[in-house]
Amino acid sequence: MTAEPPIRLHPDLERPEARAAIAERLRQHGRAHIPGILDPAAAQRLHRCLVSEVPWNVIFNEGDKVHALAPQQYAALTPDKQAWLANLIRTSARQGFQYIYCNYPVWDLYQRDPNQPLYVFRLLEFLNSEPFLDFVREISGVPTIAMADSQATLFKPHHFLTGHTDLGTSAQKRKLAYVLNLTPEWRTEWGGILEFTDPAGNVLEGFIPSFNALNLFHVPTPHHVSYVTPFAGAGRYSMTGWLRER
Repeated sequence: MTAEPPIRLHPDLERPEARAAIAERLRQHGRAHIPGILDPAAAQRLHRCLVSEVPWNVIFNEGDKVHALAPQQYAALTPDKQAWLANLIRTSARQGFQYIYCNYPVWDLYQRDPNQPLYVFRLLEFLNSEPFLDFVREISGVPTIAMADSQATLFKPHHFLTGHTDLGTSAQKRKLAYVLNLTPEWRTEWGGILEFTDPAGNVLEGFIPSFNALNLFHVPTPHHVSYVTPFAGAGRYSMTGWLRER
């Protein structure tokens, strides 16, 4: 059996000047886009795992209630049920917080059984290793960060995530949010952009889902993922979560 590539930071990020530049961006703007975050072989292996090995759920909210449909459940929906679901999501998104996308709950599954075989679980272990946590503590100036959770996400055409800040009644220990992009090719006009907004709703900055790039931002920060257009030519794959205190 061929050994899996180890997951580690790209060697360029060991340079003090590279870390200082990222830290300055985070200090000035509260967010940073870090290209080439992982060793390239590991990033390619993660992409293959997401495309061909992960059993995706379809996840959406109905107010505060979260629904997760397994692939066979979603495929079994009648046309009437599909129309009902689409109308529910459209109506809620007009005025409130709404999302629909595919996910795989890496953190939750790992808590039940750490002997998980998929390569995405090796990423979770890396995100909770001292080399990565030390990197994040250094660039963020938040020495109390102690752990990372994670989910795999896939945004297909018609998927989106409306505006929010990541704060909530159970979110007190969230210090930074992260998005590790694992989509090899993407066009801006396909949507699926991580966008940051000011209090008036103006877009201050947007990060395209470029391959092997890590987006970090402090919690709370207003943001959303823009609607993925029907003509998008690929799925938007990523690993996302929060860096937390214990």
